[in-house]
Amino acid sequence: MKLSAHIPARQKKYPRIDSEVIVIATKDDEIAAVSKKAMAVASKKLRLIVHLAGSLPSTVLPASSGVARLTLHPIQTFPVPSGHLFRGIYWMASSSSREAIRWANEFTKNLGGNGIIILKSEDLPLYHAMTVLGSNFITLLFSGIERIASELGQPPKRLKAALRPLAKESLENAIAKPAGSVLSGPIARKDSATIRKHQKALKALDPRILAIYNAFLEYGVTLGTPKR
Repeated sequence: MKLSAHIPARQKKYPRIDSEVIVIATKDDEIAAVSKKAMAVASKKLRLIVHLAGSLPSTVLPASSGVARLTLHPIQTFPVPSGHLFRGIYWMASSSSREAIRWANEFTKNLGGNGIIILKSEDLPLYHAMTVLGSNFITLLFSGIERIASELGQPPKRLKAALRPLAKESLENAIAKPAGSVLSGPIARKDSATIRKHQKALKALDPRILAIYNAFLEYGVTLGTPKR
């Protein structure tokens, strides 16, 4: 597979696209418009058009006779542009076309991926919410940790380094085993006295962080068995 052209989505006039595959990589709310512009200048060689938004079905792309449509979403975060971030990851693929799914499997393998997870279009919003829980929510939780570290008069970077073994072990345990079976701390112990101390301290610091804590508490008390 060879990249024949890279066209910025905001470019006013697109050049002729003489390729069998077009990949649309732009903001979710711009995909329909950008793909329509791309299709308008595509040659008769075009056989597949792809977008990379995990919550949108392939049908957001223009329909054209002989051209398959595909949603292909990398299950990865990209804080910086780097090809190595594609290696060893899974992708989600959604399409009514078998040919598109076969292309997705070959394409992701060529990038060093572990494989594709095929989903129905109606399942994509829930799937994408899951990826946000697994990525953005973790990032936001550490934003709260930075806030607490500053309140404690400690450099956030140093306290995040101190928490790294705990966070890493917890994440690896939750991935390897049923999450409820490895829940620990006062939530698993149902230690209400300690939990109340946490709530009081967080309320004084930032009610928004307290709201996150209480939401996790409400969900967590139904999971797991008593732990240390």
